[in-house]
Amino acid sequence: MLRKADQSDIEQLAQIAFELHELHVKSDPTDFRSMPQEYFKERLSEYLQGEDQNILVNDDGGVNAYAAVKLISIDEPTKYPRRVCMVDCFAVKECFRRRGIGKSLMEFVSKYAKEQGCTDLRLGVKSFNEDAYNFYKSVGFNERNIIMEMKIL
Repeated sequence: MLRKADQSDIEQLAQIAFELHELHVKSDPTDFRSMPQEYFKERLSEYLQGEDQNILVNDDGGVNAYAAVKLISIDEPTKYPRRVCMVDCFAVKECFRRRGIGKSLMEFVSKYAKEQGCTDLRLGVKSFNEDAYNFYKSVGFNERNIIMEMKIL
């Protein structure tokens, strides 16, 4: 079942967030450091309380995937006004990947964004995360910007 998360989901959401974060720590230990699961409980709980943001989940006998989304209004002189849905985090428990759960959740995110008056979905993906990059491409995302970095220390 696809639905909006609530505070009772925080424990399960934090487990998924912790798992995803540890993947980032393992893949890029010069940038990411391990954090206790309690950190993710606090951040996700705060996220649920924020304005113009939500957490959408796949709940089939327990939460096994989530998308943290933020609605952003763009209204500046050099751009056409629009409302964008920014996917701040998208995660599927590792043992549930490659079962169509991510695709279903992304379709739910897209539907939610349209209902909120958004014209675009946006997200960021780390260059080392080829599986995520390929997934996003497979569900219709295209590169818009590329952020480059040079280590100087």
